[in-house]
Amino acid sequence: MTTETPSHFISPFNGPVEIGLRALCVLTTAFPAAYALQRLVVFDYFLVHSDDIDGGPEGLHPRTPHRGGEILVRRGVIQDGLTLYESRGLIERVYKDGGIFFAATDKSADFLDTLSTEYLAGLRERADWVVDSFGALDDAELDAMVRDRIGTWGAEFSMESVLWTEETS
Repeated sequence: MTTETPSHFISPFNGPVEIGLRALCVLTTAFPAAYALQRLVVFDYFLVHSDDIDGGPEGLHPRTPHRGGEILVRRGVIQDGLTLYESRGLIERVYKDGGIFFAATDKSADFLDTLSTEYLAGLRERADWVVDSFGALDDAELDAMVRDRIGTWGAEFSMESVLWTEETS
């Protein structure tokens, strides 16, 4: 018996299917606006770790140590997810001054309306919150916000472990 994962296996968690669905929720909320990949990377983090933002709703994913670093590794998987949903006609690439952007299509909302899970309902609520709260920020403002806070997202675990170690000594 082998414990190796088959090369054709695609994880449903934080893989292209799930992350693409999260991007689709954001883009559908923002429709007809189109967002650059970097904005979608940041918005994906905000979507699942909304409780890292003051006044944000409860996060969909657990508060893990050093989760701020997730922003640095999401880009490739988000690209794969966008490509997957683009191949199904649910996301489109928009070429304009400033680069390549992504937008929902006229089929996106109908597709999301056919899905009825608690997780998707939470995604859609948080996508509304993300777009309403941060959609109007320009790229420089959004980047500055992330740079100012990224080191604190998940850092509370470092302090807790130091305090716990001191208590047991």
